[in-house]
Amino acid sequence: MPDRARDDTGGVWITTGWIVGLIVYAGVVLAWHAGFTAAAPFVVIPAVLVVMIGVGNLVGGRRPGRPGPRFNCPDLDPVPLSALHGDGGAAPADDGVDGDPAGGPGAGP
Repeated sequence: MPDRARDDTGGVWITTGWIVGLIVYAGVVLAWHAGFTAAAPFVVIPAVLVVMIGVGNLVGGRRPGRPGPRFNCPDLDPVPLSALHGDGGAAPADDGVDGDPAGGPGAGP
């Protein structure tokens, strides 16, 4: 039976990912400074995302135990879409006369 004294559960791969990612990022920054301007988005966007996530954590970003947002009037049920139509949700039928719906001006007697 193999010795399982060191149960790392993926920590080596996480550390390897960080190190390789930082090396690749440093290479992209070096290419950008060398005049390869197409590398600019690959330099700016990751840095902005890291800063935004960090600031969100500093100002108390969303926590797992926090309840979700609520409406201002929780007693009221949301209005169904069918209530927005004047006739209970039925669309007017087209009678084919001058493109007017049935009962509109220009409709027959």
